[in-house]
This record gives sequence, C-alpha cells and structure tokens, in this order.
Amino acid sequence: MATILQKVSQGCVRCTSRQWTAVRGGKKWNVQRPKPRVWKARVLESITRPIYIEEIVPVSQSCEKLEIITQDTEVDEYEEFMYKQVKKMFDENTMILVCQMLSMPTIDKRKAINTMKDNGMRLWFYNNRLIRRAITEYSQYKNMAPWIIGSNVYVVCPEPKVKEALKILKKIPDFIVLGGLVENSLYSKDGLNQYSQLPNIEQLRGELVSVLNIAAGGKTHSLLESHQQTLCRNLAQYVKQESDGEGQS
Repeated sequence: MATILQKVSQGCVRCTSRQWTAVRGGKKWNVQRPKPRVWKARVLESITRPIYIEEIVPVSQSCEKLEIITQDTEVDEYEEFMYKQVKKMFDENTMILVCQMLSMPTIDKRKAINTMKDNGMRLWFYNNRLIRRAITEYSQYKNMAPWIIGSNVYVVCPEPKVKEALKILKKIPDFIVLGGLVENSLYSKDGLNQYSQLPNIEQLRGELVSVLNIAAGGKTHSLLESHQQTLCRNLAQYVKQESDGEGQS
C-alpha cells in the first residue's frame, strides 16, 4: 500500500509513507501594520510603566571642557621626578653635548653607554618636553631649543672632556653631534671641534707667563712685586721715624 494516510488541508500536516511535510495555512502575518492591543491592556501598561527620577548633574561634571582642564591640572609625580633629574643634569655638569640618535640595536646602545662610563662620562635619555621645560627656566640655555627635536641623547660630564667625547662619538655613527654646552657657553659642532683642539689650561697659563717674561725683558716678577716692596720700605721708614722720636723724647 503506497499511501497510508494522506490529508491535505490548511494548517495540517501531510503524512505519507515516506516523509512528513509541514504545510502552512491561512493568511500571511501582517508585520508592517500590526493590530493595536486591546484597550484594557494599553491602560494596564500605562499604569504600570515605571517613573524614573532625573538625576541632577553639576555643571562641572557635565561640561567636557571643564573635565579636560581638571585632568590637565593633575600633577604627575613621575614626570616631576624626571624633571628634577633634568635640572640636576644641568646643575652638576659643565659639559652637555646634544646628539641626534638614529635607529640602532639595543646591544650597540649598551656598548656606547659602557664606553662613556669607562671614560668618566654618562649618556642620558630624556623626553624633549622635559628638556624644553628646563631650558625655559634657565634663560642662558634658551638657545638650545633648535636642537631639541626628534630622538636625542645627552653626553654629560662634570669636567669639560670635549676632546675625549668627540673622539668616542666619531666611532659611533648612529650619534650625530648637534652642539653642546661647555662651561656655560653654547657651541655648535664646528665650535666644539675648535674647542677640542685647544691646549689645556695649565699649558695656556705657562705660555702666558713666558710671553710676559719676554715682553718685560725678564722683569715681570720684579714689576709685579714692586708695589709690595714699596709698601714694605715705607712701613720700615715709618717705624724707624717713630723709634727715633721716642728716643729723643
């Protein structure tokens, strides 16, 4: 028997010996213009709808600009600590060279730091914002502003070891010298090269003394002490006159 039960109607299921087929009956559901709810249901919904009390927010919290201003006025303790370190760098070192740092591996950077440390110098890496803030506070350093661009590194030393620093920096091609501050004077790259060729202060003093001796015919020492010798003779004469006056009396 091929068909056991076969009944087709609206809203029913067609049953055959082999398969079950769902049959949809009736009109299509109107989704664009649904029928309104009954009056009792709408009244009940209106009565049971919750009432929310509007929260009063102060103007200082509702204004976005005021919120941004209050956030900017907060003091960052870490930034203040780093700023103190920058000021300490300017106060305790007589030589500060500004170098532009190119991209370089971390191991090469560590070698440069160790090389400078072995020669009595240090490498410092500071944010440009902190350096600009420091040079605006020190009026004599304001001309350093054009150098504070990009990624910079600072070679510092309590003594003006310009010659040794430039000699080391020539072996590090990733550090480009822009200029420096040496003994409260600003120098460009060429000025630093000329400064490094100068002899030390002791040699310059010896040359000055020799020039003075030649110019005065070897009488520099006697000329410098002439005022002291005259004062001693006048005091001796005054003491002698006082002693003679007491003897006569």
